[in-house]
Amino acid sequence: MAKRTQAAWHLPDRKDDTVPVLRLYNSLTKEKEVFVPQFGNCVSWYSCGPTVYDASHMGHARSYISFDILRRVMSDYFKYNVSYVMNITDIDDKIIKRARQNYLYEKYVEENHSHNGILDDIREVMTNFENVVKTTNCADKKCMLEKMLHRIKKANEDLQKAVKEKDERRIAESQEALLREARDPLANWLDDIKGSTVTEHSIFNKLSQHWEAEYHIDMNALNVRFKCIKTKRAHES
Repeated sequence: MAKRTQAAWHLPDRKDDTVPVLRLYNSLTKEKEVFVPQFGNCVSWYSCGPTVYDASHMGHARSYISFDILRRVMSDYFKYNVSYVMNITDIDDKIIKRARQNYLYEKYVEENHSHNGILDDIREVMTNFENVVKTTNCADKKCMLEKMLHRIKKANEDLQKAVKEKDERRIAESQEALLREARDPLANWLDDIKGSTVTEHSIFNKLSQHWEAEYHIDMNALNVRFKCIKTKRAHES
């Protein structure tokens, strides 16, 4: 089969020879070429933003600090008028699931279930979670889940003991501790059995708006320049 050939590429004319020259790798010519914007000194830049369903992590910090350095070099040294566009993914399957889980967990805590009812539910939660731990192949993740399961079992035993001894103060403290330690697997279990009932859009907005605000706080703390045009996935049609 004949090898496909690219059309010849020609370097555009530069309008101003007095500014510093930026050279970028050209995948067509396999060489570093002089960068010439299509519209005078204006450069359009699109950058993928975060999916806002949880806290920012080191991967976010590394990416956006790197983008910020490049952007500052483009605008402050090479003097390009950079139009920086970033998209925030504020609705997707991870956001929907996490929002449902948070809502169902908070509702469960507010419903003030009986001690025996909570113990029965946690028994099922632990059975499901033990299967998750057994089928996890990643050694680091498995270790983390095993520690979580150990804390849940300990909290569950403490509540059982307090109920048996009819110690109201310890019952309240142990119940709070158990619900706190079992939060993630309990929320996942609740989502499995009740997730389809959660359809109110404000529940999903609440989660994405919270983590988007936290993301901006983190970027500001890192001194990442954030003056840009911002788009959102939920606004796209």
